[in-house]
Amino acid sequence: MDKKGPFTVKELKHLPAGKQVWGKYLIIEKRERKTRDDRIIIDLKLGDSSGEIDAIVWDNCSVTGEMKAACVIGLLGEIRTYNKRLQLNAKRIKILEEDPSEYLKTPDIDIHTLIDKFDTLLDAIVNTHLKEVLHRIFSSEIREKFFKSPAAKSIHHNYIGGLLEHTLSVAELCSRAADSYPFLNKDLLLAGAILHDLGKIMEIELEVVPSYSVEGRLMGHIVLGSELLSTYIKQMRKDNIAFPEKLEWMLKHMILSHHGNLEYGSPVIPLFPEAFVLYMMDNLDAKLFVYKNKIEEDDSDDEFFSAYDKFFGQYFFKYRYQE
Repeated sequence: MDKKGPFTVKELKHLPAGKQVWGKYLIIEKRERKTRDDRIIIDLKLGDSSGEIDAIVWDNCSVTGEMKAACVIGLLGEIRTYNKRLQLNAKRIKILEEDPSEYLKTPDIDIHTLIDKFDTLLDAIVNTHLKEVLHRIFSSEIREKFFKSPAAKSIHHNYIGGLLEHTLSVAELCSRAADSYPFLNKDLLLAGAILHDLGKIMEIELEVVPSYSVEGRLMGHIVLGSELLSTYIKQMRKDNIAFPEKLEWMLKHMILSHHGNLEYGSPVIPLFPEAFVLYMMDNLDAKLFVYKNKIEEDDSDDEFFSAYDKFFGQYFFKYRYQE
């Protein structure tokens, strides 16, 4: 590559070790640590709309301004390999007064297209009770929060619009399952898919990069989502609009059980078919996002396997067979 910069993160991952580079990036995470000889090291996770990369800042790096998460920086550095992974070794850093939104990842599909799909999905619900509660929820200030929220802090769909993108994927998978298994209540399944991660609008704050709110840490999105649904159902009844008690039980159960297991944060396990399908489809969409990202974003020099992923406790096989 003859380009001299600025380099995007995606371009950095195709450069050889030893290459001098420069570019502008968003600080996603910042951590300080000490070496055994008491040198202070700063570990950065940097990103732009094309991806993320790790960087290391030694105490001899020239830094102009205060480095902190959500800041845009200009960086001059060198590509290095550490533990078979690419890493930026920073030589000079300058904090820039630039709009960080330009450096944020967004869904691959235009957000307005996703919103149109979401509204079509809402209109597809036939059951009058489910239709009413969904339209009440998504005709309020929740609507804009929902469309802008990430689906997670770091694991999957962790960017503006990620919650909407993930929700639509889960709903589409649930719709296909209902078409294949006619005994499933399709309206209930779709309503559960739409609402399963609703609590994330309160669990995760997004000023520039995702972070957990206080109530999110204390209660989690599963409980927050169930409580929010309760609020709207209670208001319907105050307005003399019926909502069947047994339907309320089932819809709440789908929210509360969608992580599938107690050890993964669900207070109950799925106890009826629609709840089980929602759990499976939510897990499928999240896991496939992870596999796709690990394959596309891996910067190790191994042809077949990614670098070892400490969070998932495994390597990812990168090779894709094609005729």
